[in-house]
Amino acid sequence: METGRFGLKLSFYAVLGFILAFLGQTFLCGLLLGFVILVEKNDWLTKQMIQAFLLTIVSSVVHSVLSILDIFEAIPFLGVVFSWLFGLVNGIVALIVLLFAIAAIIRVMKGQDARLPLLSKFSDWAFGFANQDQN
Repeated sequence: METGRFGLKLSFYAVLGFILAFLGQTFLCGLLLGFVILVEKNDWLTKQMIQAFLLTIVSSVVHSVLSILDIFEAIPFLGVVFSWLFGLVNGIVALIVLLFAIAAIIRVMKGQDARLPLLSKFSDWAFGFANQDQN
């Protein structure tokens, strides 16, 4: 595996990105993505970091939408049902993020693409779009 400008393996940055994604650290993952784009300038690593960042964004958006819809908690009986349902959905999303992060970490440690469903296609599209602007 190729090493970066600071002597660290490039897969280290990708693994760190997916760990931050699992922990829900959107800001730190975004900072790491910016660092990778500006300093490391590696195509493979940039694609992996875009996938990790998108994973945190999707998780944050789902959590935010459920938090907004939590106004139904004030309704006497239905509030308990909605609260339980939203908690279940949050738990399922957290489990999916964990499974995606573990699968991605295993793949990027081997130097392969993370291949997360939908996020991989979006990162390929975004990366290709960015490369067209440079030409």
